[in-house]
Amino acid sequence: MDSFPARVARYERVDRGQDTYGEGSRLEQAIAYYVDHLLEESVARALTHGGRRPRRQVDLLISLSGFSPLTTILTFEILRPKRLLILSSSDAVDCINVINKHVYERRKMKYSDATYRVCAPTDPLEIYRIVKSELDRFQEPGIDPPYALIDITGGRKVMSAAAALAAWQLQLDLCYVDSTYDPVARRAIPGSDRFLLLDNPTSLFGEQAMHAALETFKTGAFGEAARRYGELSVSVAEPAKARFMKGLADLYRAWCDLDLTELATCVDAVEALLDQSRNLLSAETVTRIEGQLEFLTRLRKGDGQALLVCFFVLGQHYREVGRHDFAALLFYRTIEGSLANRLASLASGFSCKSPDYHLLTADVSGLDEACREVLGGIGRAPLGSALPPVIGLISAAVILTALDDPVVGKAGLKGAKALSNLDTLVTARNRSVLAHGDQPVTDKQSRLLEAKARLLLRAYWALNGPEGDVEQLCESLRFLRNDH
Repeated sequence: MDSFPARVARYERVDRGQDTYGEGSRLEQAIAYYVDHLLEESVARALTHGGRRPRRQVDLLISLSGFSPLTTILTFEILRPKRLLILSSSDAVDCINVINKHVYERRKMKYSDATYRVCAPTDPLEIYRIVKSELDRFQEPGIDPPYALIDITGGRKVMSAAAALAAWQLQLDLCYVDSTYDPVARRAIPGSDRFLLLDNPTSLFGEQAMHAALETFKTGAFGEAARRYGELSVSVAEPAKARFMKGLADLYRAWCDLDLTELATCVDAVEALLDQSRNLLSAETVTRIEGQLEFLTRLRKGDGQALLVCFFVLGQHYREVGRHDFAALLFYRTIEGSLANRLASLASGFSCKSPDYHLLTADVSGLDEACREVLGGIGRAPLGSALPPVIGLISAAVILTALDDPVVGKAGLKGAKALSNLDTLVTARNRSVLAHGDQPVTDKQSRLLEAKARLLLRAYWALNGPEGDVEQLCESLRFLRNDH
């Protein structure tokens, strides 16, 4: 057999009409010669020069066909798909006969497995519908979708662009056979081909997928957001931001769950990721995240004041995403904790779980009488002692009122009307699904509980908290809603 260069030289002569090969037009003879004498080695060279191969056998090759059938034939031989769909414009029908002759007669493909469709090359929606229809035709219930590739080598440029958009929408891979172009003969030089498997544009650059993941993140569905960012971190060309956002979503999920063990791991992970991603984030965002990490470190170490702030911040988050029963529970814990911590701060060793009232006052009977009077003012006069064995939220408010503690005035709890209002809010929470009843917490009740929790937290902080504005601290701990 002649050498490959010698065969290429004859092919060029046949193509120019200086030699003959069989019957038909000059173009038909050149194509026939190429298929008979150059195709096999061209395929081998294309694979040798190319990059990645398809991850498994191709179930469906969708090939764009222009004025030369050789691009489709070459890609078909490289991939040997189970089925073939040829897309062509109305003025490229002659090429279809050559392609069909090759796949039917030479490769013995079934007629039902190789089809062609004429489409408008400038209409991406039509191309999308054709491809989607073909994919659906071979989709079986309970079976993974067929592995399909769109070959954009042939066809007009606008048709390739439209096909790329269809691949983008359907999450299909693209392939392309790159060749050295002969400007005189106006065709590819045989043997210069190399097969290229192209990533889907959405997985390669990922802007839209990143935006979709951010929208999920903003809704508070941090588990799902972490999953999406995790997928993007192994597929996009620049994965640093996706990796950071996955770490942040994992952190916020553990924070929402108050999973302190998982939170420790997540804090360490975000600290490491933050060092790698500072150039992707604004200085304001970096400062905010660093503050959150510092706060969460305090929370992990069992800081009771940090836990109070955490309850309030999480309550705000859940109210904003419309989960009012969770928000009510967290605002309740903020109010309860502020009152209990204030009581505990009045005497060393005093505990609301097992209260020794002698630590609060030498006149325990006088305190009992004062509490009885306060309870009577809100219609809850007890039959026995007004000093309970375990101090709950309302009991704590009553005892602090009886003691005329300054937190009462600062929190707006002074007087029977104010205490009655607090009692009403607590009752709404106690009747909720997450407490002892079956009534949903309304948006209005959630907002009222938030306002009361803010007052109590602010009053407690002014008397017992560290220096600094607690509301400013809470604002800095609000979950991020952006990725920059």
